[in-house]
Amino acid sequence: MQNDEKIPAGYTPERVGFFTDAVFAIAMTLLVIDIPKPEGSAEFDAAEVGRAEAARNLLHFLYEQIPSFSAYLLAFYILWIVWRQHHQLLDRVERLSPGLIRLHFPLLLLVGLLPYATTVYDHNTFNPAAAGLFTVAVATLLLVRSGIQGRALKDDLLHEDVDRTAYRRDVRVSWTVAWYFLATLLFCWFTPWLTFLWFGAPLLGSILGRRTGSKPVSPRG
Repeated sequence: MQNDEKIPAGYTPERVGFFTDAVFAIAMTLLVIDIPKPEGSAEFDAAEVGRAEAARNLLHFLYEQIPSFSAYLLAFYILWIVWRQHHQLLDRVERLSPGLIRLHFPLLLLVGLLPYATTVYDHNTFNPAAAGLFTVAVATLLLVRSGIQGRALKDDLLHEDVDRTAYRRDVRVSWTVAWYFLATLLFCWFTPWLTFLWFGAPLLGSILGRRTGSKPVSPRG
């Protein structure tokens, strides 16, 4: 791409980046809202049941929320990775293309949906349908993420100093991780053990990135 090429109105990366950052920030904040909280019950009141009993009740309550905290951590980490990759991508392009703009619609749609899918799974940890919803939401988000990365290369939007060969390797890693996450859909019946496979997705990206010699701009975040 030529540096002196005039960027058409509506295709500057900055405004898209600002709006995308806002959607990600809201979604990442909403993830924690629906985790059950220990409020409105006398069993947690030290004045009612005593300090020792209140502490035991609270610790037991928090222990029961481990699946919720695990889903929150995973969803937050997935959004963090995708946001970092998007940030890195916009730093490597001078303008956007119509195709890249269109792909931001499903990207942000899925980012906004993830808190809902996470809540459904939080409240129905042993339900295969809830695990399936979460899997499809995350996998589709990762697939769209990979599509955006590939589209930037296809539409020749990258700065001239970006290593195309390394970037292609990164995109291949990105697609592999996305398809891996979608493949975990086959194991939804075995919830909650599916969580271990989900947490394996970032690990897979890291391993593949190192083996292919990917730079820090890789799809593993």
